Amino acid sequence: MEKIIKTDDEWRQILTEEQFRVTRKHGTEPAFSGALYDKHDAGTYHCICCGAALFDSQTKFESGSGWPSFYAPMDHAPIEETEDN
Repeated sequence: MEKIIKTDDEWRQILTEEQFRVTRKHGTEPAFSGALYDKHDAGTYHCICCGAALFDSQTKFESGSGWPSFYAPMDHAPIEETEDN
């Protein structure tokens, strides 16, 4: 599958400003504020940019951090980890 790279202007036309800041500029939403923070429905969490399956709801746990937390990604999830001090 060919990777299609979009410009920031193209992403801004697709995403809300907060979605753009979080997904494209490595930002975060305020703790305890996101729509998915307190969601406990069964299902799969997908990337808003590419649609890839990232996490199964069965791996979600209460970390106390204020953001949705998962102890394992789905197999073959296109996730990169970076340290944030």
